[in-house]
Amino acid sequence: MAQRRAHGEGTIFFNSKKNLWVAKVSLPNGHRKTKYNKFQRVVKQWLQEEREKVSKGTFIYDSKINVSGFMSYYMETYGKVKLRSTTYVSYSQVIRSHINPELGGIKLSQLTPNQINQLIKKKLDDGLSPRMVEYIHGILKRALNRAVKWQYMTTNPALLAEPPAPNSPTPVVWNPLQVKTFLESLQGDRWVAIYYLACGTGMRRGEILGLPISGLNLESKYLKVTQSLQMIQGEGLKIVEPKTQKSRRMIMIPSYAVLALKDHLTRREELSKNPRWRDSGLVFTTNIGTPIEPRNLNRHFMNKMKEAGLPHIRFHDLRHTVASILLEKNIHPKIVSELLGHSSVNLTLNTYSHIINPLNRQAADALDDVISTPKVDHTQ
Repeated sequence: MAQRRAHGEGTIFFNSKKNLWVAKVSLPNGHRKTKYNKFQRVVKQWLQEEREKVSKGTFIYDSKINVSGFMSYYMETYGKVKLRSTTYVSYSQVIRSHINPELGGIKLSQLTPNQINQLIKKKLDDGLSPRMVEYIHGILKRALNRAVKWQYMTTNPALLAEPPAPNSPTPVVWNPLQVKTFLESLQGDRWVAIYYLACGTGMRRGEILGLPISGLNLESKYLKVTQSLQMIQGEGLKIVEPKTQKSRRMIMIPSYAVLALKDHLTRREELSKNPRWRDSGLVFTTNIGTPIEPRNLNRHFMNKMKEAGLPHIRFHDLRHTVASILLEKNIHPKIVSELLGHSSVNLTLNTYSHIINPLNRQAADALDDVISTPKVDHTQ
């Protein structure tokens, strides 16, 4: 019995019907590649090259697939499984609006760094911000990393392209007195506990609105972040996984926020007696128990901020405010990073470098205390 050929060995034979030489090679994924030519030496050379690619792991499964086709495959097989719902929608919009119109028709195996650089230049010329262009490049780079891993291409040209350095604007924040003024102006408001929690923990808006009652332990003064409420295009309000693995965290709650939450839960208990009540299991709800739409909270925040006569900031800037206050109080960046659920302490250091760098003065002052400048006797 003839032994079956291994993947990559290939075979050559003459097809008398087509009057052509044929070379075939089997790939590790079970597919086969075929080469026809009237000269035997041509198919022999081709087979030798394909064998080397298989042995080195540099073969390409589908040399005909273009960028658009691969991006669709990537989003279907990887994006839907691995990406958060909001991230999936964002990636899809970027691919549809920015990547496919410029690069979609190019064969994946023929995509070059220069073509990606041209995409970057065009988007900057069109007026997109450097941060947005860097985001487009990042999506393409991550997708092409998968293309290399799945052996649709041998190298990732996006790694050799030159994306713009993203602008990192200094966060706009309130000082402690402005935070106190704002919270004092909210006494008696139905959503006051939302702001006490935001100003006491630095939680993201979606984390606050998606906070389940089961995640609260007010006796021990902590909560657990296990989910987030997001508005998903085409799907409405959805409970989704936290932004990153580090976003799953336990947070100790300041006493003033604990008191506000207890008052809020008492008020919520009264509201739940309404026959129209639909229990969502969330701490913060509408008057009939349904989730709060993020845009409604934004509108409420803007109105209350204006009434208090405070400088304009976004709701998300309350998060920056908490971080800034803590860092200025010499709380270690690692602790702040864990409180905020940042993916790494480097993100915290980069985001708040405008605060951390001036604090380096403390290091110099500490050394001054230990190693003072020797006194010089000028009388000699």
